[in-house]
Amino acid sequence: MKRLLLTLFLVLFASTSLAAATLGLYFDLWPGTMAYAPPPTSFFDVYLYLHAADYYVTALEYQLTTPLDPAHAFFALIEITYSPSVVVTLGAPFEGHAIAFWPPLDGYTPGYNMICKFKCMSMAPCLLPGTSPPPGEIFLADYPIVIGPHPGSGELWGTFYPNNETFPIIGLRSTLCPNEIGVENTNWGAIKSLFH
Repeated sequence: MKRLLLTLFLVLFASTSLAAATLGLYFDLWPGTMAYAPPPTSFFDVYLYLHAADYYVTALEYQLTTPLDPAHAFFALIEITYSPSVVVTLGAPFEGHAIAFWPPLDGYTPGYNMICKFKCMSMAPCLLPGTSPPPGEIFLADYPIVIGPHPGSGELWGTFYPNNETFPIIGLRSTLCPNEIGVENTNWGAIKSLFH
């Protein structure tokens, strides 16, 4: 009996720990695409979505980072358009962003809640997969855009109705100019040549 209860506890604990809320950037209106190769110096849209927040969400805070380019010299946010339920915003995505909602977002029913849309621009062309950049020219390859903790609190979290208690959020990583060589689409000779 103890073994059965322990097994049941572990199954329930594992299932609830896997169902954590996530915050990520997607390159299409319906979440799914987290990698994109934009044309250089052209505008493109990126959507910030909260997923699997099993609460009525009243606020969240995060920071957008580009770890390979801390000064954001090759990726620019031109404009932000917020969802209709956003009532207050503090800060900015690169410096630390706090957003409040009313009425609260329903984290149960839709599953995905669009927080805002960013109009963006990349300042360098994407490096073609399997090529090397010419000397002296700048290209983007596997450029990460990461959702991380707000620098003011050191946390990536949200609050929920009715008492504004906090819940943790997991930040996701998106990629501009994906450049990894897929094994399924490449022959073995091309893969071996990478190591010589």
